[in-house]
Amino acid sequence: MAVFRFGLFASLFRSDSSHLRSQPSRELCDSVNAEGASRMSDTITEFGSGTGHQQESQQDGTASAGMRRFSSAVVLLSPIVIVGGVVAMFGDVAGEVQGIAAIVLMFWLLLLRVPVGIALGITGVLGLWGMGSLSGAVNTLQNSPWTTSASWALSVIPMFVLMGMLLERSGVARDIFQAVRALLGRFPGGLAISTNFAGAAMGAASGSTLGITYTVGRIAIPEMVRNGYDRRFSAAAVLTAGTGGQLIPPSILLVVYAGIAQVPVGQQLIAGFVPGIAVHAVYALMMVAIVLMRPRIAPTSGEARLRGLERLRKGVGIWPVLLLIVVVLGGLYQGVFTSTEAGAYGVLAAMFVVLVLRGPSVLVKSVLPATRDTAVAVGAVFLILIGGAMFGRFMALSGLPRGFAEWLESANAGPVHFMLLVLVMYLALGMFMDPMAMMLITVPILLPVATAVGIDPIVFGVFVVLLGELAVLTPPVGILVFAVHRIARDSGVNLSLSEAFRGVSWFYPVTLLVALAMVLYPEFVLWLPGLMD
Repeated sequence: MAVFRFGLFASLFRSDSSHLRSQPSRELCDSVNAEGASRMSDTITEFGSGTGHQQESQQDGTASAGMRRFSSAVVLLSPIVIVGGVVAMFGDVAGEVQGIAAIVLMFWLLLLRVPVGIALGITGVLGLWGMGSLSGAVNTLQNSPWTTSASWALSVIPMFVLMGMLLERSGVARDIFQAVRALLGRFPGGLAISTNFAGAAMGAASGSTLGITYTVGRIAIPEMVRNGYDRRFSAAAVLTAGTGGQLIPPSILLVVYAGIAQVPVGQQLIAGFVPGIAVHAVYALMMVAIVLMRPRIAPTSGEARLRGLERLRKGVGIWPVLLLIVVVLGGLYQGVFTSTEAGAYGVLAAMFVVLVLRGPSVLVKSVLPATRDTAVAVGAVFLILIGGAMFGRFMALSGLPRGFAEWLESANAGPVHFMLLVLVMYLALGMFMDPMAMMLITVPILLPVATAVGIDPIVFGVFVVLLGELAVLTPPVGILVFAVHRIARDSGVNLSLSEAFRGVSWFYPVTLLVALAMVLYPEFVLWLPGLMD
């Protein structure tokens, strides 16, 4: 608990994303805070202004001016919106109206750069108070931090984060990318495909989308551009690597969803494996198709000319990922240990990998910084979870989820209609929110409706995580696109925001096809967890 308190207070009082301080780009850490603790307006302002780079495209400058005007309008309208929201929450109105007012107020606080966890907590407590339950609001403030964080189901999060931090700190993550590149470099667009599947490999070693994107991006983008790859195609390869990797266990988002939905963590993690691999396979096929139609977009690289034995020698470096998959997923699937124990065994496996590949001295030097970074990252995650628990309690009492479900039932809306509605909602929310914040805000409202229309909670969890990852690529404020834009600039690649958005837009349709496949054929998600039973 001492480590957790350190991380929680660090996430509250430090805005420099110190859990990512190991990365050389402080601006990236400031702009893209760990999976939900970020402040979106800071991201917009910093990246849009192009601080530290003298060459910005005219389109980026226009977007920056537009965002500044938008920010000014938000500040001017804030007194009206905040006072109106509070009055509605404390007024003599129906609970559903109070719930809608709370959602509006919460979104407005996010636009004012209030951290996600605090915005959720404020609106939740005010909502409970406004419903005439001052004692309930006080009780929530007293008990929610403990009842939310003291959960065995969520105790796996620090272990999964530490596992990824150890591999990143020791440099093993770079070796994994080079091994995947050697194995897949011979295909059309080989470097892009290698980047894509390196994201899948990193997904088996890290629960952070931003961590996957940064680790792969700072290696792959300069290399692809140096080999003559189109900048848009290079950016898209890195963005898709980070997006699909979050579905592959260990996934922090799937663990958080399992805690909210009260479903078995092990089954929820296993359920994401097949869709995660399918997403990366579809991305790879799309890349091959693009290169075959437009060969100049990705010239043949050096890896295509490697001989069999040389390719195999370099490809052997993929073994750390295979070991982690066998330990974490194999142990879960075979019932050797619980999902909580899987995280601890995963950390031991990661330490073994670092010991073998880098030696005891590097392992010792990596443990303390990785533990510190993990504490701050986990503190940021749990701050959001605590605020989300407060907000979710108010939503349940307001009756808004129940009213939404009754409205869908009266409209004869089935599972497919509901999932399409969620898809549109997440794409809109992704314009200014990150996946974890979207989940904590929407799942307490949508999950009761999903179960009411016959959707399995485990399928719904994989669906919303995939949509959340796609949503952060949505223009005009796709948080992951801004991160890749900065990574490219720091690496000396003159990539504009418009090029990054155009590149990743090629992959929107195929991602939506995978999401729709989960809606139409839920067995696609459920068959592997079903074998565990």
